[in-house]
Amino acid sequence: MEKYITRIIKTDQLIRRKATGSPKALAEKLNVSESTVYRIVRILKENMKLSVTFSKEYNSYVYTRENEKLNFENLTLTTKE
Repeated sequence: MEKYITRIIKTDQLIRRKATGSPKALAEKLNVSESTVYRIVRILKENMKLSVTFSKEYNSYVYTRENEKLNFENLTLTTKE
């Protein structure tokens, strides 16, 4: 579970800097598959209720609401480990 939390935190940091790049580039930065990137983004949106979207202007995932914060209180992940 720790590696999933670490990936979420790193993704959040890159989103805040508008430095994720494309989903493929983000996958390379996180050393994961592109499908894992989409899963992380879905977790941020659905489980953590963050306003993540891909911006063509920045070529990066971005938050559309100001002052977004990670909140792990209600996060539940199912893993296949």
